[in-house]
Amino acid sequence: MTITLGGAESPQVRPFESADEASVLDLLAADRLPGQPACSAVMLADAVAGRSVVDPDAGAALEGTVITTVLCAPDGGIAGIVSCAGHPGDGTSLLLWLHCYEDFPTAQALIAQALECRGAGPVQAFTLACALSRGLVGLPEHRRRVTREALQAAGFTSRCRCRYLRAELPIAGLPHLAGVQMNDTAQPPGKHLEVRRRGRILAQAALEYPAAGVGLIRSITVAPDARGQGMGLGLLGNALDVLVCLGAREAIVYLNEMPADPERDPVAALRTYAASDFTEVDRLLTFTRPSTLSLAEA
Repeated sequence: MTITLGGAESPQVRPFESADEASVLDLLAADRLPGQPACSAVMLADAVAGRSVVDPDAGAALEGTVITTVLCAPDGGIAGIVSCAGHPGDGTSLLLWLHCYEDFPTAQALIAQALECRGAGPVQAFTLACALSRGLVGLPEHRRRVTREALQAAGFTSRCRCRYLRAELPIAGLPHLAGVQMNDTAQPPGKHLEVRRRGRILAQAALEYPAAGVGLIRSITVAPDARGQGMGLGLLGNALDVLVCLGAREAIVYLNEMPADPERDPVAALRTYAASDFTEVDRLLTFTRPSTLSLAEA
């Protein structure tokens, strides 16, 4: 079904079709963040189906059919796209991803369509990793400012999920730790580094194998009683050397600002990464909207 917004001359909203692929890939390319892979047709197909190769748990968190809708431009192209689904058990709806060339009216129309499709319950937006990125969760606060403002205008409130950091490799002059043990990991495929002293793990790092020259540092943690000794920075030096040996030319980090693990100190971690030439690409936000709110009230 095609829906006309505001009259015959207005853009039309309709379900995504395979013929839209090229136009939608252009949309996605316009929003690609540094360090993220260029979106392919396979990645788009996975995202439309609700699959996520990098985060299989994300697909398992969806209930029912994923609804992906495009907004047609007057010239016949695609002005925007939005994908939404349900969350099993609690009646929450999910706005999974949205792209609109950062045009406010387009973002508004797509958000309204998503809310209409999913009913009157609570809605969460950008809370799951999808196939369009490498495990990225959240909307970039600054690079996607227009979409953020459209969500807030529709009654969504935001919270910072994490900071997205990036560095070009190799980085010279970093310290290194001696006696670091390294093992392979299967899920996700990569390496696990750890520093043990007297049978205790004092520091550890989790890395993912590079893809298209970009390595991902999933975490670096230091035990509370071992902090303040440069152990985090030293282990980061080891980790980056491993990524370079595996073919990485860049490294990215998703630094959780509200970690559940008490051994993860986001403030100290941010200082460590900043001291090693990592720069912040953006802050990643997630959004919620209560069930009691109507679009008119927003």
